[in-house]
Amino acid sequence: MVGLRSTSSNDIMKKVKKFVKKEEITPKNAINPKFMFRLLYKHKYIHFFSTGVTGVIMNLFTVWFTTEFIFGLENYFYGYLVGLAINLTYNFTAHTILTFKTKTEHVKRFIIFITYSLVMSFIQAVIIKTITPIIGLHYYIFVIAGIIFIFSIFSFLLFKVWMFKDKK
Repeated sequence: MVGLRSTSSNDIMKKVKKFVKKEEITPKNAINPKFMFRLLYKHKYIHFFSTGVTGVIMNLFTVWFTTEFIFGLENYFYGYLVGLAINLTYNFTAHTILTFKTKTEHVKRFIIFITYSLVMSFIQAVIIKTITPIIGLHYYIFVIAGIIFIFSIFSFLLFKVWMFKDKK
């Protein structure tokens, strides 16, 4: 598997740039809904997004349920951590089976996926922990959902060109 062997961030950036050039992604095309939908569907972002949305729904329901009935509003962050664990497990399984349909190296991919996801989740958690009190505790669900959506775009590109890419 070429994709998971010692790939530097430089190599990943080269692959992303090659992808952008190959697909003729320009600022003008990037704001054209018809172009973007075709591109996103062709490269399975719609599948990725659907998996992500169902994972986020499970995550947010878990956060809401555990916050409201177990931890209390002042401890919403513990609910976030429980929802995160459920979301990560679901997302890896769905991406492996449905989105990218990988056939090999699942254990290695899982370790990399969890490591990547935890690092990204830590970054997201810091942002959530910082922004939520500013926006207001009662809007915690909206803050979490917004941050997750923003990070999904970067993750899709990384997964597509590296983490879930089977050798051909």
